Amino acid sequence: MSTTFEINVVLRSGREVLFKDIVCGTEYSRSINGVAVYIGTSFPAPVEVTPENISDPVASIEYNMYSDMRNFYQVIVPDCGRQYDRQLQMTYFFRFQKDSAVNDIDMPIYIFKGQDMYTALAFGIVGDNYETSFKVLEPSFNRALVVYMRRLSLQIKRGTEMYPIPSEISQREPDGRICEYLYFKSRENDSEKESWFMTMRDFAGYQKQFYNLPDVSSPASMHPLWCSWTDWFSDDVTEQVIIDNVREGVKLGIKNYIIDDGWFGPGLDNDYDVELNIGDWQPDPLKIKDMKKLVSDIKASGAYPLIWCAPHAVAKGAECFPVRKKYIIADCDGKLFETHNKFHSLCFMNPEAREIMAEICTRFIVDWDFDGAKYDLFNCVPNMICENPEHEHDVSSMVEGLNLTLKLIFERTRALKKDYITELKQNYATPFLSRWGTMTRAGDTPYCNEGNFYRTIYVQSYTPYSVNDYQTITNLDTPEEAAVIVLKMIAAGIPAYSIDFARLNQRNKDVIAHYNGWYNSHLELFNKYREPQDANLNVIKTAGEHKDYFFVINEGLKLNISRSSVIFNATGNDELFINAGEDMSTIIKTYDCFGNVVESIDCNLTGWNPIPSLQGGMITIDFLQGD
Repeated sequence: MSTTFEINVVLRSGREVLFKDIVCGTEYSRSINGVAVYIGTSFPAPVEVTPENISDPVASIEYNMYSDMRNFYQVIVPDCGRQYDRQLQMTYFFRFQKDSAVNDIDMPIYIFKGQDMYTALAFGIVGDNYETSFKVLEPSFNRALVVYMRRLSLQIKRGTEMYPIPSEISQREPDGRICEYLYFKSRENDSEKESWFMTMRDFAGYQKQFYNLPDVSSPASMHPLWCSWTDWFSDDVTEQVIIDNVREGVKLGIKNYIIDDGWFGPGLDNDYDVELNIGDWQPDPLKIKDMKKLVSDIKASGAYPLIWCAPHAVAKGAECFPVRKKYIIADCDGKLFETHNKFHSLCFMNPEAREIMAEICTRFIVDWDFDGAKYDLFNCVPNMICENPEHEHDVSSMVEGLNLTLKLIFERTRALKKDYITELKQNYATPFLSRWGTMTRAGDTPYCNEGNFYRTIYVQSYTPYSVNDYQTITNLDTPEEAAVIVLKMIAAGIPAYSIDFARLNQRNKDVIAHYNGWYNSHLELFNKYREPQDANLNVIKTAGEHKDYFFVINEGLKLNISRSSVIFNATGNDELFINAGEDMSTIIKTYDCFGNVVESIDCNLTGWNPIPSLQGGMITIDFLQGD
């Protein structure tokens, strides 16, 4: 496959300089009209772009890739992990165009699967976190899809017309030099097989390595969660509803409890004609009469209380609105931008607004002694230029402002409680921002456990502290189906629920209790990354000290084992195929979804062996050592 690159450098003055015929892996050094580009030969390839003069810094860098077209199986688009599964098919991808901005921070990489479903081509840029745009250049659309050029052309543009490369980056070096890394893989033989997930993890690994981005969490963050959202209209969530579910949930192995949207008044599930008061952050006395007592009661039940908050959100119905109005994102005439869900947003680029948001978050600890918070709705912030004449900006990028906001909140809250639990959402995560939380949630997927798995596993590519969106298990779900839902959550991240336990039958509660209990007793397995064993992520592995643990999901049927193993059947199959390699003497036990042993046999495993298994159940295979 023939692949070349172009780099188009745009300066703040508007002058453009185009560098053509670049071959990745080959050293490149050229200067045109005073602008210089150097590309090294290591992987990923370092790219240095230097302007002619620091007084005219680099505004944007366009990386254009040109490659021979071929038939790909699917594509993983640049995304935060919340929407990528909607655009897997190439025909939809050919119209792809997207911005990575304050309301949706994306991983800047395209990954194409070959017909064998493993990564065939990957193109990304490892660099600082700031506004970036993505676009398919070819094929194109006129009156119809145009593909006769037989070429795939992609663009990653670092810095946009709305937000050029931030001054903090473009003027960091005395000569204005910007250094980033071109990540390009093209599989040439079968020995290089790698799933898209592992390609993403490799890419994220370079982001972490080059920009010192640690994985951050806390032991308390790893426990299962419950949230007062999916199973209720927020007007109906009272302190009694919360404490009743806490007391029942603790019996089921759930440790963390989120008091979600609407605890302060009308929630976002109310009709549009209901005026919001979001921004004051005081309990609605009709729902919660005494927040401090509720928090104390939750703790007395043996649980951790967390509070839902959108610290940037201010509605016109809030008492604080007149005071905070001058810090809200607005145009040059002072017209405030309103989100689709009818609130305004404080400006992250303003230091006073950031202080307000941090003070809101610390007050939950000081006033009520919460153990953690769920931060939401940053993805509703407009991607626009704030020109509010009533406040000033100390940074030149809204993404940079968001990073400073999350960093300030994280540092202030942890100064008060060093193990404070902080849940972010994938729209404002990726390795650059997930470090300002202790776990990252997959976006909203109620009653959609398959979508929940794919969104959560994406987060798992760059942090082991991925948390599922809150799943509801109903009385129409059989215990076996309930077990599959729970197992798929554990396979991808931290299990999370939003269930009115008063409505749930005892058999499904027994399933939840069994698998949450198992998960809680094996937390050390999940403080590290899971590893998919196949291209389609049908078998997920985590390694223990003496055993391997496998989650077999969807179409998973076959897996290789090399030592004693525990295998969870989250498929619809009643038989799995196990390859133990050489002749091994084993004891195989089959469990149902409640944790009961239904069969125990001694047998020798040689090559591939069909092993009976129950949906939602577990198999243990213990290797016996010879004399």
